[in-house]
Amino acid sequence: MLWLHLGMPKTGTTALQGFLRGNQPVLDQIGLRYMETGRRRLDGNPRLAISHNIIAFHMNQSDQPMDPFRAGMTSEFDAHSGQTCVVSSEMFYSCDFEKLAQVFAEIPARDLRIAFYCRRYSDFFEADYKQRAKNGRLPIVGTDYIRSQLSRIEAEPAAFSFTSRVEQIRKAFPGVTIVPSVYEREQMTNGHVVDDFLSRIGTPLPEGYVTGSPSNPSQSRAASEAFGVVTRALGRKKSRQLRRLISEDPVMVRRHDVLEPDEREWLDTLMAKQDVAFQQEFFPDAPQVFAPKQLNESELEFRRDTPQEHQAFSKASEIVFRMALES
Repeated sequence: MLWLHLGMPKTGTTALQGFLRGNQPVLDQIGLRYMETGRRRLDGNPRLAISHNIIAFHMNQSDQPMDPFRAGMTSEFDAHSGQTCVVSSEMFYSCDFEKLAQVFAEIPARDLRIAFYCRRYSDFFEADYKQRAKNGRLPIVGTDYIRSQLSRIEAEPAAFSFTSRVEQIRKAFPGVTIVPSVYEREQMTNGHVVDDFLSRIGTPLPEGYVTGSPSNPSQSRAASEAFGVVTRALGRKKSRQLRRLISEDPVMVRRHDVLEPDEREWLDTLMAKQDVAFQQEFFPDAPQVFAPKQLNESELEFRRDTPQEHQAFSKASEIVFRMALES
Protein backbone atom coordinates (compact mmCIF):
# COMPACT_ATOMS: atom_id res chain seq x y z
CA MET A 1 0.00 0.00 0.00
CA LEU A 2 1.18 3.52 -0.82
CA TRP A 3 -0.06 6.41 1.33
CA LEU A 4 0.02 9.82 -0.32
CA HIS A 5 0.00 12.34 2.53
CA LEU A 6 -1.09 15.82 1.39
CA GLY A 7 -0.63 17.79 4.61
CA MET A 8 -2.65 20.11 4.93
CA PRO A 9 -0.26 22.95 5.89
CA LYS A 10 0.13 23.71 9.60
CA THR A 11 -0.84 20.19 10.72
CA GLY A 12 2.51 18.87 11.95
CA THR A 13 3.62 17.74 8.49
CA THR A 14 7.23 18.82 8.94
CA ALA A 15 7.43 17.04 12.31
CA LEU A 16 6.17 13.84 10.69
CA GLN A 17 8.61 14.11 7.79
CA GLY A 18 11.50 14.84 10.14
CA PHE A 19 10.71 11.69 12.10
CA LEU A 20 10.46 9.56 8.97
CA ARG A 21 13.75 10.85 7.63
CA GLY A 22 15.67 10.47 10.89
CA ASN A 23 14.50 7.08 12.22
CA GLN A 24 15.28 4.47 9.58
CA PRO A 25 15.83 1.62 12.11
CA VAL A 26 12.31 2.18 13.48
CA LEU A 27 10.85 2.30 9.97
CA ASP A 28 12.51 -1.04 9.19
CA GLN A 29 11.03 -2.49 12.39
CA ILE A 30 7.45 -1.44 11.62
CA GLY A 31 7.66 -2.22 7.88
CA LEU A 32 7.44 1.32 6.53
CA ARG A 33 9.18 2.74 3.46
CA TYR A 34 9.58 6.52 3.28
CA MET A 35 9.80 6.81 -0.50
CA GLU A 36 12.94 8.36 -1.95
CA THR A 37 11.49 9.23 -5.35
CA GLY A 38 10.59 12.90 -5.18
CA ARG A 39 12.94 13.52 -2.28
CA ARG A 40 15.99 12.84 -4.42
CA ARG A 41 16.67 15.44 -7.12
CA LEU A 42 16.50 14.35 -10.72
CA ASP A 43 20.13 15.35 -11.22
CA GLY A 44 21.14 12.44 -8.99
CA ASN A 45 22.10 14.50 -5.93
CA PRO A 46 22.44 11.83 -3.23
CA ARG A 47 21.22 14.06 -0.38
CA LEU A 48 17.57 13.33 0.38
CA ALA A 49 15.26 16.25 1.12
CA ILE A 50 13.04 16.04 4.19
CA SER A 51 9.82 16.02 2.16
CA HIS A 52 8.62 15.36 -1.39
CA ASN A 53 8.49 19.08 -2.22
CA ILE A 54 10.76 18.47 -5.23
CA ILE A 55 7.73 17.02 -7.02
CA ALA A 56 5.67 20.10 -6.13
CA PHE A 57 8.45 22.47 -7.19
CA HIS A 58 8.68 20.66 -10.54
CA MET A 59 4.94 21.04 -11.09
CA ASN A 60 4.89 24.71 -10.09
CA GLN A 61 8.04 25.85 -11.87
CA SER A 62 8.12 23.77 -15.03
CA ASP A 63 5.89 22.67 -17.89
CA GLN A 64 7.94 19.50 -18.25
CA PRO A 65 6.04 16.19 -17.96
CA MET A 66 6.07 14.14 -14.77
CA ASP A 67 7.53 11.09 -16.55
CA PRO A 68 10.79 10.84 -14.56
CA PHE A 69 8.90 10.94 -11.24
CA ARG A 70 6.29 8.45 -12.48
CA ALA A 71 8.95 6.00 -13.61
CA GLY A 72 10.88 6.31 -10.38
CA MET A 73 7.77 6.06 -8.17
CA THR A 74 6.49 2.98 -10.01
CA SER A 75 9.85 1.21 -9.86
CA GLU A 76 10.38 1.99 -6.17
CA PHE A 77 6.86 0.93 -5.22
CA ASP A 78 7.20 -2.33 -7.11
CA ALA A 79 10.44 -3.00 -5.22
CA HIS A 80 8.82 -2.31 -1.83
CA SER A 81 5.21 -3.39 -2.42
CA GLY A 82 5.41 -5.67 0.61
CA GLN A 83 5.86 -2.64 2.87
CA THR A 84 3.69 0.33 3.71
CA CYS A 85 5.01 3.18 1.57
CA VAL A 86 4.62 6.90 2.34
CA VAL A 87 4.93 10.02 0.17
CA SER A 88 4.45 13.32 2.01
CA SER A 89 4.40 17.04 1.21
CA GLU A 90 2.18 19.80 2.56
CA MET A 91 2.61 21.52 -0.80
CA PHE A 92 0.47 18.80 -2.36
CA TYR A 93 -2.66 20.04 -0.57
CA SER A 94 -3.11 23.03 -2.85
CA CYS A 95 -1.36 21.74 -5.96
CA ASP A 96 -2.70 20.72 -9.37
CA PHE A 97 -4.09 17.28 -8.50
CA GLU A 98 -4.43 16.31 -12.15
CA LYS A 99 -0.70 16.77 -12.64
CA LEU A 100 0.17 15.13 -9.32
CA ALA A 101 -1.87 12.10 -10.35
CA GLN A 102 0.48 11.57 -13.28
CA VAL A 103 3.22 10.60 -10.81
CA PHE A 104 1.10 7.69 -9.52
CA ALA A 105 -0.62 6.77 -12.80
CA GLU A 106 0.88 3.26 -12.93
CA ILE A 107 0.00 2.39 -9.32
CA PRO A 108 -3.49 0.80 -9.13
CA ALA A 109 -6.10 2.79 -7.18
CA ARG A 110 -6.62 -0.20 -4.87
CA ASP A 111 -2.99 0.15 -3.76
CA LEU A 112 -3.22 3.89 -3.10
CA ARG A 113 -4.59 5.82 -0.13
CA ILE A 114 -4.72 9.62 0.07
CA ALA A 115 -4.57 11.10 3.56
CA PHE A 116 -4.66 14.61 4.96
CA TYR A 117 -5.33 16.31 8.28
CA CYS A 118 -8.10 18.89 8.62
CA ARG A 119 -7.31 21.86 10.82
CA ARG A 120 -10.06 24.00 12.34
CA TYR A 121 -10.77 26.83 9.91
CA SER A 122 -10.07 29.65 12.37
CA ASP A 123 -6.97 27.96 13.78
CA PHE A 124 -5.59 27.49 10.28
CA PHE A 125 -6.32 31.13 9.45
CA GLU A 126 -4.34 32.18 12.52
CA ALA A 127 -1.43 29.82 11.86
CA ASP A 128 -1.25 30.87 8.20
CA TYR A 129 -1.24 34.56 9.15
CA LYS A 130 1.60 34.08 11.64
CA GLN A 131 3.62 31.98 9.18
CA ARG A 132 3.33 34.66 6.51
CA ALA A 133 4.00 37.45 9.00
CA LYS A 134 7.22 36.00 10.43
CA ASN A 135 8.51 35.25 6.92
CA GLY A 136 7.87 38.85 5.87
CA ARG A 137 5.33 37.76 3.25
CA LEU A 138 2.37 39.95 4.11
CA PRO A 139 1.77 42.96 1.84
CA ILE A 140 0.09 44.63 4.80
CA VAL A 141 -0.20 43.48 8.40
CA GLY A 142 -2.99 43.67 10.93
CA THR A 143 -6.67 44.36 10.49
CA ASP A 144 -6.63 45.45 6.83
CA TYR A 145 -5.06 42.19 5.68
CA ILE A 146 -7.22 40.04 7.96
CA ARG A 147 -10.45 41.65 6.77
CA SER A 148 -9.42 41.36 3.13
CA GLN A 149 -8.79 37.63 3.57
CA LEU A 150 -12.09 37.12 5.38
CA SER A 151 -13.83 38.94 2.52
CA ARG A 152 -12.21 36.57 0.02
CA ILE A 153 -13.50 33.58 1.98
CA GLU A 154 -16.97 35.10 2.27
CA ALA A 155 -17.11 35.68 -1.50
CA GLU A 156 -16.15 32.09 -2.37
CA PRO A 157 -16.34 29.84 0.71
CA ALA A 158 -16.59 26.62 -1.29
CA ALA A 159 -13.07 27.16 -2.65
CA PHE A 160 -11.65 26.94 0.89
CA SER A 161 -13.67 23.92 2.01
CA PHE A 162 -12.62 20.33 2.59
CA THR A 163 -15.55 19.28 0.41
CA SER A 164 -13.97 21.06 -2.53
CA ARG A 165 -10.60 19.39 -1.94
CA VAL A 166 -12.18 15.94 -1.84
CA GLU A 167 -14.02 16.60 -5.12
CA GLN A 168 -10.75 17.67 -6.76
CA ILE A 169 -8.93 14.59 -5.46
CA ARG A 170 -11.62 12.22 -6.70
CA LYS A 171 -11.62 13.80 -10.13
CA ALA A 172 -7.84 13.38 -10.46
CA PHE A 173 -7.59 9.96 -8.72
CA PRO A 174 -10.68 7.95 -9.74
CA GLY A 175 -11.47 5.11 -7.35
CA VAL A 176 -8.89 6.09 -4.74
CA THR A 177 -9.66 5.77 -1.03
CA ILE A 178 -9.48 9.12 0.80
CA VAL A 179 -8.71 9.16 4.52
CA PRO A 180 -9.06 12.56 6.21
CA SER A 181 -8.32 13.04 9.91
CA VAL A 182 -9.07 15.87 12.32
CA TYR A 183 -6.06 17.81 13.58
CA GLU A 184 -7.03 18.07 17.24
CA ARG A 185 -4.34 16.87 19.65
CA GLU A 186 -6.81 15.54 22.21
CA GLN A 187 -8.13 13.17 19.51
CA MET A 188 -4.69 11.97 18.35
CA THR A 189 -2.90 8.82 19.40
CA ASN A 190 -0.69 9.90 22.32
CA GLY A 191 -1.55 13.50 21.43
CA HIS A 192 1.16 13.54 18.75
CA VAL A 193 0.86 13.68 14.96
CA VAL A 194 3.64 11.11 14.37
CA ASP A 195 2.04 8.47 16.61
CA ASP A 196 -1.37 9.27 15.18
CA PHE A 197 -0.43 9.10 11.50
CA LEU A 198 1.57 5.90 11.84
CA SER A 199 -1.26 4.26 13.78
CA ARG A 200 -3.80 5.31 11.15
CA ILE A 201 -1.82 3.80 8.27
CA GLY A 202 -1.37 0.51 10.12
CA THR A 203 2.28 0.83 11.19
CA PRO A 204 2.09 1.92 14.85
CA LEU A 205 5.29 2.59 16.71
CA PRO A 206 6.63 -0.11 19.04
CA GLU A 207 5.07 -0.04 22.49
CA GLY A 208 6.88 2.35 24.80
CA TYR A 209 8.62 4.20 21.97
CA VAL A 210 8.69 7.96 22.55
CA THR A 211 8.52 10.10 19.42
CA GLY A 212 10.43 13.05 20.86
CA SER A 213 9.90 16.52 22.19
CA PRO A 214 6.47 18.17 22.40
CA SER A 215 5.34 20.71 19.83
CA ASN A 216 6.68 24.23 19.96
CA PRO A 217 4.52 26.84 21.70
CA SER A 218 2.54 29.12 19.42
CA GLN A 219 4.27 32.42 18.74
CA SER A 220 2.15 35.47 19.34
CA ARG A 221 0.93 37.67 16.50
CA ALA A 222 3.09 40.49 17.87
CA ALA A 223 6.19 38.27 17.84
CA SER A 224 5.42 36.99 14.33
CA GLU A 225 5.09 40.52 12.98
CA ALA A 226 8.29 41.58 14.74
CA PHE A 227 10.19 38.66 13.22
CA GLY A 228 8.77 39.70 9.86
CA VAL A 229 10.55 43.05 10.19
CA VAL A 230 13.81 41.19 10.86
CA THR A 231 13.19 38.90 7.89
CA ARG A 232 12.79 41.85 5.54
CA ALA A 233 15.79 43.68 7.02
CA LEU A 234 18.27 40.84 7.65
CA GLY A 235 16.98 37.91 5.62
CA ARG A 236 15.12 34.69 6.30
CA LYS A 237 18.14 32.75 7.50
CA LYS A 238 18.85 35.24 10.28
CA SER A 239 15.17 35.38 11.21
CA ARG A 240 14.98 31.56 11.47
CA GLN A 241 18.05 31.54 13.70
CA LEU A 242 16.46 34.07 16.04
CA ARG A 243 13.14 32.20 16.16
CA ARG A 244 14.96 29.17 17.53
CA LEU A 245 15.92 31.20 20.59
CA ILE A 246 13.44 30.91 23.43
CA SER A 247 12.08 34.02 25.12
CA GLU A 248 10.18 33.52 28.37
CA ASP A 249 8.33 36.81 28.03
CA PRO A 250 4.57 36.14 27.72
CA VAL A 251 4.29 38.71 24.93
CA MET A 252 6.20 36.30 22.65
CA VAL A 253 3.90 33.29 23.11
CA ARG A 254 0.15 33.49 22.65
CA ARG A 255 -2.73 31.84 20.84
CA HIS A 256 -6.03 33.17 19.49
CA ASP A 257 -4.68 36.68 18.91
CA VAL A 258 -5.26 37.08 15.15
CA LEU A 259 -9.03 36.82 14.84
CA GLU A 260 -11.38 38.55 17.24
CA PRO A 261 -14.00 36.25 18.86
CA ASP A 262 -16.85 37.29 16.56
CA GLU A 263 -14.64 36.82 13.46
CA ARG A 264 -13.57 33.38 14.68
CA GLU A 265 -17.15 32.29 15.31
CA TRP A 266 -18.30 33.68 11.97
CA LEU A 267 -15.55 31.90 10.02
CA ASP A 268 -16.04 28.54 11.72
CA THR A 269 -19.82 28.71 11.27
CA LEU A 270 -19.59 29.73 7.61
CA MET A 271 -17.17 26.96 6.69
CA ALA A 272 -18.97 24.30 8.72
CA LYS A 273 -22.00 24.91 6.53
CA GLN A 274 -19.86 24.29 3.45
CA ASP A 275 -18.64 20.97 4.81
CA VAL A 276 -21.85 19.30 5.94
CA ALA A 277 -21.58 16.61 3.25
CA PHE A 278 -17.87 16.10 4.06
CA GLN A 279 -18.70 15.67 7.74
CA GLN A 280 -21.55 13.25 7.01
CA GLU A 281 -19.36 11.08 4.79
CA PHE A 282 -16.18 10.95 6.84
CA PHE A 283 -17.24 11.82 10.41
CA PRO A 284 -20.87 10.68 10.61
CA ASP A 285 -20.83 10.31 14.41
CA ALA A 286 -19.93 13.98 14.91
CA PRO A 287 -22.45 16.82 14.62
CA GLN A 288 -19.79 18.79 12.74
CA VAL A 289 -16.15 18.34 11.78
CA PHE A 290 -14.91 20.46 14.69
CA ALA A 291 -16.51 20.88 18.09
CA PRO A 292 -17.21 24.52 19.09
CA LYS A 293 -14.07 26.32 20.25
CA GLN A 294 -13.96 27.14 23.95
CA LEU A 295 -12.06 30.39 24.55
CA ASN A 296 -10.96 31.59 27.97
CA GLU A 297 -11.96 34.94 29.44
CA SER A 298 -8.97 36.92 28.14
CA GLU A 299 -9.36 35.42 24.65
CA LEU A 300 -13.03 36.38 24.59
CA GLU A 301 -12.05 39.98 25.38
CA PHE A 302 -9.32 40.15 22.71
CA ARG A 303 -9.43 43.06 20.27
CA ARG A 304 -6.62 43.75 17.78
CA ASP A 305 -6.50 47.51 17.49
CA THR A 306 -6.10 48.48 21.12
CA PRO A 307 -3.32 50.30 23.00
CA GLN A 308 -2.45 46.99 24.70
CA GLU A 309 -1.89 45.26 21.36
CA HIS A 310 0.21 48.12 20.01
CA GLN A 311 2.27 47.94 23.21
CA ALA A 312 2.68 44.19 22.73
CA PHE A 313 4.10 44.70 19.24
CA SER A 314 6.53 47.37 20.51
CA LYS A 315 7.74 45.11 23.30
CA ALA A 316 8.06 42.08 20.99
CA SER A 317 10.05 44.20 18.53
CA GLU A 318 12.42 45.29 21.29
CA ILE A 319 12.97 41.68 22.35
CA VAL A 320 13.57 40.48 18.79
CA PHE A 321 16.00 43.24 17.90
CA ARG A 322 17.88 42.81 21.18
CA MET A 323 18.24 39.12 20.29
CA ALA A 324 19.50 40.11 16.85
CA LEU A 325 22.13 42.44 18.32
CA GLU A 326 23.31 39.87 20.86
CA SER A 327 23.50 36.90 18.50
